[in-house]
Amino acid sequence: MKNIIFIALFCFIPFSVFSQKVTVQIIKVENAALSEWQILDAEDNILFSGDESFINDSVDFTLKANKRYYLHISVCEIYVPDRILYTLSLNDEPIILIKSDIESGDHLYPFFTGIRNSDAKITGGTDALISDFPWQVYYISGTYLCGGSIIDENWILTAAHCTKNSFGSPIPAIDMSVIAGATNPYNVLDGQRYYVSEVIVNEGYDSQTLENDIALLKLEQPIDIINTAPIRLITSDDVSDGATDPGVMSWVTGWGLTRVDPNVFPSNLQKVQLPIVSNDQAATVWSSIPSTDLMAGYLNGNKDACNGDSGGPLAVPLFDDYKLAGVVSWGSADCDTYGAYTRVSDFETWIREKTGIAKEYKPPPPVGDTLICQGVVSSHYSIEKLLDATAYGWKVFPSEAGIIFENSENASIYWNTSFTGSATLVVRVTIDGTVSEWSRLDLKVILNTQLLSQSVDTVICAGQPITLNVGAAGYDLTYNWYKNNQVVQSGSSEQLYISSTSIYDSGDYICEIEGLCGVEYSGIIKLTVHPLTMISNISQNFEVPFGNDVTLEVDAEGHDLYYQWQKDDIPIENSNTSQLLLYNLNATNIGLYRTTVSGTCGTEISDTVYVYVKKTDYSVEPEVFLWPSITSDEFNVALSNDEYYSVYLFNSMGNMIRELTNCRYQTTVNVSNDPGGIYFISVFNNNFRKSLKLIKK
Repeated sequence: MKNIIFIALFCFIPFSVFSQKVTVQIIKVENAALSEWQILDAEDNILFSGDESFINDSVDFTLKANKRYYLHISVCEIYVPDRILYTLSLNDEPIILIKSDIESGDHLYPFFTGIRNSDAKITGGTDALISDFPWQVYYISGTYLCGGSIIDENWILTAAHCTKNSFGSPIPAIDMSVIAGATNPYNVLDGQRYYVSEVIVNEGYDSQTLENDIALLKLEQPIDIINTAPIRLITSDDVSDGATDPGVMSWVTGWGLTRVDPNVFPSNLQKVQLPIVSNDQAATVWSSIPSTDLMAGYLNGNKDACNGDSGGPLAVPLFDDYKLAGVVSWGSADCDTYGAYTRVSDFETWIREKTGIAKEYKPPPPVGDTLICQGVVSSHYSIEKLLDATAYGWKVFPSEAGIIFENSENASIYWNTSFTGSATLVVRVTIDGTVSEWSRLDLKVILNTQLLSQSVDTVICAGQPITLNVGAAGYDLTYNWYKNNQVVQSGSSEQLYISSTSIYDSGDYICEIEGLCGVEYSGIIKLTVHPLTMISNISQNFEVPFGNDVTLEVDAEGHDLYYQWQKDDIPIENSNTSQLLLYNLNATNIGLYRTTVSGTCGTEISDTVYVYVKKTDYSVEPEVFLWPSITSDEFNVALSNDEYYSVYLFNSMGNMIRELTNCRYQTTVNVSNDPGGIYFISVFNNNFRKSLKLIKK
């Protein structure tokens, strides 16, 4: 590991950039953990997601450039600790690595879809102008060459290791100077030299690990030449707002090596853009990274800070300004991979205490609507009028959101009517010639309430579940479900779920969708619930005299019912009614009757009804019927009551040739294989006995 110096600056992103896309890749490692992931935007909308169904997956998609997003990881169970769990890459360059040593639960990792403005690099050399990076200084420390940043007219911020010699001893301040305002510090006519009067090294600096690698240089005289300006210090609030998220494109500048072998030092200031990466991602190259370091660069690239760039600035963009986020600290001896930069946000308080540089004034935040419905032409904002303010500056980001018109403490945004999403309104003031910090107001241009889809008309059977739903867009939506103009459900769910429907759920359903930006109504969704096919009752057994009529009837419910009556399991033609009418009954009508009821929602079979046709001179004994008495194939025996009985069949010689027991109601006997002749039939039980004659043809 070398002490490395590399300088870069960030430029304003023009309007056209916002239409660009960045390719994002999520790589999930197999069998490391049971987990899921999602990509969220600034409004917490889910844009992309993957779950356990993706094994060892690599998912590619695109996102808008120069916007903040979040990788949401939900971990249920860790299988193998200290394994790579996820990697997130932008344009094929990894910026976030997540290991499986995280705890179970939900984790949020912000990132920024920054893109390079050019392929400029320090290693290899691309010229820059000092007027574009007016905080950059060329720092001579004894025999060492480093970089530094102007943070006040009297103070330079640099790396602590630049203030030590090769033995680790302090280099005297008298042997130190800086050249400010020079594109080419070797040109005596370019810029001006300032001498150092005092060196303040952070008390926690460790020369072995380069932890807390930061130092202050106090100048004998204040810097007061052209092409010089202090750079503001990044704050912890800026970091929380995403100023140093992985993916942010930073600028690094300096006069360090542009070629390692052989060594080549430039005379002209060099610049390069580097993406910030997570420390875990950088740990794939470096085994030990101090917690006070911010990592930036490419895994395998020729873009890097290099020897001679140490102490220089890593600057990030913030509302058309630049803030100092890092100090070049260390990196690869070949200047071809991730480099380390001391995190300035960790040392802001220390810097201000040591230098007396006051925190920049921040005006009160603007006042006005923060939620704007898409299509609104303009919104108006103001801040408290400040008596000492001589100028006000207003901006809206992103620039594609709209155009801002300002009038001192008042401003109006004329919105791009096609824009939706997050926007930021910022304002700063000039007091006594000093420009304040930006004060911000976060805005959201939200969709008007829109109906996108709805369920189709549905017909189902009772008892089945049903989900009616609508798709809608808008903000803070409430769904009011109506059935036949009566509210049945209100809340945040776009679904109406009925776990077990009944016929009483049939009706016309409408969903009223209320949002901050309007009310929409779905069309009528007709739900028809048909009853299940059911038989509730059927006629009792009948005993009817010869020649009488009888009506068998079944009570059934259901939809679109069809009836099929059977006698002795043989379908009866033309019997598709709930009633079966039997006229002028005789012995052939004796038998077991039932019906099959079919409907839209099922089929039911009734119980059996026994119909017996009796003689008019019915005696005490049960009546026995035989029909037909002359047959070639089969005959029937029936009893007038429901007693069990036996049937014996004798031939003319008196030999029993057939025996049937446990008979009940009607019994059919097949004699088709028996020889023709006269047969005698004995029908009996414990209560009676009767003999009948049969002729077999």
